[in-house]
Amino acid sequence: MITSKKIRRYILALTLLVFIVVEIPIIAVGQFSAPEPGDVIIVLGAKLIGTEPSTMLRLRLDEAIRLYRAGYAPFIIVSGARGSDEEVSEAAAMRDYLILQGISADHILLEDASFNTYQNLVNSYAIMKQAGLTKAIIVSNSSHIRRSLVLAHSIGMNASGAPAPMANNAYLTAKQYLREGAAMLSLVFLK
Repeated sequence: MITSKKIRRYILALTLLVFIVVEIPIIAVGQFSAPEPGDVIIVLGAKLIGTEPSTMLRLRLDEAIRLYRAGYAPFIIVSGARGSDEEVSEAAAMRDYLILQGISADHILLEDASFNTYQNLVNSYAIMKQAGLTKAIIVSNSSHIRRSLVLAHSIGMNASGAPAPMANNAYLTAKQYLREGAAMLSLVFLK
């Protein structure tokens, strides 16, 4: 007879197994990915506050600025549509932020039709092909880099990852990592 104590042990063992198999690789890739020089930096969209980038999005943009100024790539694609609760597209808000930080508008390519990570990458890859760009650096927060790279490689994009820091908020960080774990599991089960 299975007791409630045994059921709790099975649940704990299953939770630990999922953590080891799913979360540890997400954390590792987010901590140890290093960008390789390329043709373009792709900044994946995130929530806006009014017309301004949220904290998570600003961290992504600041990492893209650092890479651009260090000569990693001559162009930046900003990627993200206008959500139903947003005043402008994420891409437009990102472009404006980059311009205010001194990045020339001529070096910023706008992708404002995507509503999720997969669409960000597919649409950005189409822009790359049209512009003759062949190697990307994907910028997102460290919790999001593994899934972004898995999706990029699945569509044939030659890409490396540049993890931006997470927000200085333990609750938000834990929530983001759990969200990414669920998203990675969905990639496995939806194939």
